[in-house]
Amino acid sequence: MVEIELDGRRVSVAEGSMVMHAADAAGVYIPHFCYHKKLSIAANCRMCLVEIEKAPKPMPACATPVTQGMVVRTKSDKAVKAQQSVMEFLLINHPLDCPICDQGGECQLQDLAVGYGMSASRYGEEKRVVFHKEVGPLISMQEMTRCIHCTRCVRFGQELGGVMEFGMQERGEHAEITTFIGRSVDSEVSGNMIDICPVGALTSKPFRYSARTWELSRRKSISPHDSTGANLVVQVKRDRVMRVVPLENEAVNECWIADRDRFSYEALNAESRLKSPLIKQGGQWQAVSWDVALNYVADGLQRIKAEHGSQSIGALASPHSTLEELYLLAALVRGLGSENIDHRLRHSDFANRAADGAARWLGLPIEALSKLDRVLLVGSFLRKDHPLFAMRIRWAVRHGAQVTSLHAVHDDWAMPLAHRLTAAPSAWAQTLAGVAAAVAQAKG
Repeated sequence: MVEIELDGRRVSVAEGSMVMHAADAAGVYIPHFCYHKKLSIAANCRMCLVEIEKAPKPMPACATPVTQGMVVRTKSDKAVKAQQSVMEFLLINHPLDCPICDQGGECQLQDLAVGYGMSASRYGEEKRVVFHKEVGPLISMQEMTRCIHCTRCVRFGQELGGVMEFGMQERGEHAEITTFIGRSVDSEVSGNMIDICPVGALTSKPFRYSARTWELSRRKSISPHDSTGANLVVQVKRDRVMRVVPLENEAVNECWIADRDRFSYEALNAESRLKSPLIKQGGQWQAVSWDVALNYVADGLQRIKAEHGSQSIGALASPHSTLEELYLLAALVRGLGSENIDHRLRHSDFANRAADGAARWLGLPIEALSKLDRVLLVGSFLRKDHPLFAMRIRWAVRHGAQVTSLHAVHDDWAMPLAHRLTAAPSAWAQTLAGVAAAVAQAKG
């Protein structure tokens, strides 16, 4: 451990940590834009300049390693003036349109400009203008003039998304973030770039100009799309779901969610969605009230039970339902005297089911996936099946892990594979037997 003095306080951090990490550990906020705790260090916004004793000039906290006995001042006149100067440069070309910006109210630049910006600009020349770009149905790049070139989106795609879909072209004030040769953004986790963008350059197309952040109420939820159980915050306005964003949970989804978790709420507001109970009368579906529909179902179940016995009643439940919903359905069916309840709604092999009262699980905590040394994946295209698992394994690969895949097709994993075994599903058992034999031989 290395001990430093930070704003008059003694702080101990691991050797190799940056000043920013020490500040985080001590609960001291240093303004920043390009730094993100889950991404590599770029040090290109310079907003985190701090004063370090015996250093000839302010140093970026995110890229300055701590040394024993280092003295750091984050609130001194020298540090604050450096941060104010950087803010002035950032605002030279940034449009002053916060009232009409879709990021207004949750913009990192807006917040820091209040604390470190000047009341008036000394810049009298014309501002640069960046032409808007079309990258698909999810991410809007209509106001790229607001971009401050923090490169968070570039690093996210390259390091965690597995596909470097964004990049920077040109130099100086002509630099632009864009996709190369006009391609669309197709990553299954691309929506996270919206979250990490500190300004209003990348925004959500489905949510765009539909509500302000202070108008939304929040509800905690869990993703229904896979077994990851990503933590969500569902944002609601007037009983209508307007947006879904991640709820940070280091043990499960960190601060990310998959695009299907983020954007599937649109189906809730679709015109084709069934919004009231229907009963078929005279060959036609008729909309009725919930009281009428529930009484109709209750009378029907009681009549069937009386005429044919309770064993003639059964229920099929969606495996995407919550545990509470499944419990209530089971209680209803068993209350009618039947045990005929199941969740297997598709043709599949369910022979490998868990015993009653137990459940199959991963065998290790989700957060441990980021620290694995060897990974063998059988019959799963993890990038699409469990995008957040794939992100964790991609992180492990960046730190030396090796991944072997056994699958029926050659898929693009967006990460380097040490070995790729391709076989028909009927041959997987034989292939795995060969893998086990090779492991046994290697172990003697």
